[in-house]
Amino acid sequence: MNLRFSIISGTLLFTFFQFFVLDAYAYLDPTIGMTIMQAIIGALVGAGIVLKVYWTKIKLVLFERKSKND
Repeated sequence: MNLRFSIISGTLLFTFFQFFVLDAYAYLDPTIGMTIMQAIIGALVGAGIVLKVYWTKIKLVLFERKSKND
């Protein structure tokens, strides 16, 4: 169990200290902005499709709660 604790704590410490790197010296391609925008648009479209598919179930839940409160 001591070895398992050491591996987990070492991994967490390594991951934690990655957030405090001062200089990365990394090159970001100009197309990275478009890639991020495509990911955001894709997530929004996916959320819209999920809402459309489950809209009747959501509507039933909302109206049942409203009618029970009245």
